[in-house]
Amino acid sequence: MTLSLPAILVPAQAGPMPQPPVRFMIACAARTGSTMLVRTLRSHPALLVHGEVWGDRMVGLDGPLARACEDDAAAFEALQRARFEHPGESMRRFLDAHGAAAAGFKLKFDELVQPQWSGIRALVEADRDLRIVFLRRRDLLRRYLSHRVVLQQTGVTNVPAGGILPEVAPFAVDIDDCLRDIAETRRREREFEAAFAGHPSLRVVYEELAADPQAQCDRVFAFLGLAPAPVRVATERIVRASPDALVLNYPELQAALRANGETAA
Repeated sequence: MTLSLPAILVPAQAGPMPQPPVRFMIACAARTGSTMLVRTLRSHPALLVHGEVWGDRMVGLDGPLARACEDDAAAFEALQRARFEHPGESMRRFLDAHGAAAAGFKLKFDELVQPQWSGIRALVEADRDLRIVFLRRRDLLRRYLSHRVVLQQTGVTNVPAGGILPEVAPFAVDIDDCLRDIAETRRREREFEAAFAGHPSLRVVYEELAADPQAQCDRVFAFLGLAPAPVRVATERIVRASPDALVLNYPELQAALRANGETAA
């Protein structure tokens, strides 16, 4: 006698088990090309990657979450509040691949040190299966200048590819503030590389990403277990002037940088 079972109870035919989606996080300082990296990585059809979902205001949702919130302000606000009220559940939502092969988000050092995200930092540190893409910028003077331009002049953090660039005027730099910023950026890089030392990790350098986006994105795709895919750069570089043309007191700044062991062009 043959026993007939409901289809849901019949074991599937033997075969390879599907691989669970890869989960990852991009860790970086501000103004290191993270928006460029996130949006360019989205060129891959099997990848879901959110932008700055842990800032004071969520920016850069991707995939089904983005579509759910696009025309529903209440859904957006509910997700926005949930980050504070239920950070662990929010993190799981942001890492839900929704059928993609890999899913991740960006978390900047500035956010990782905020008290309201201490729980998220603890979750990240404890989750050794979470892969970390460390994005850094070699030229920390240009990083500092880019940040000052946003804060003091344009208020523009990114421009889509082909968009109109804001005007940037030369300005004087507070030399002590610049030196402090460079030192603090280096300190935070060391802090979080140590904090996440137990995770699988990949290091990406902004200057190399800007010079060859395809090669660097292919490195990230391989790190996430994905096949290579053609990419399209989705943002424009805003500050294009060299430091000596942008900084009114550049000779003094250059001397101070060299006195502190920093490279200055």
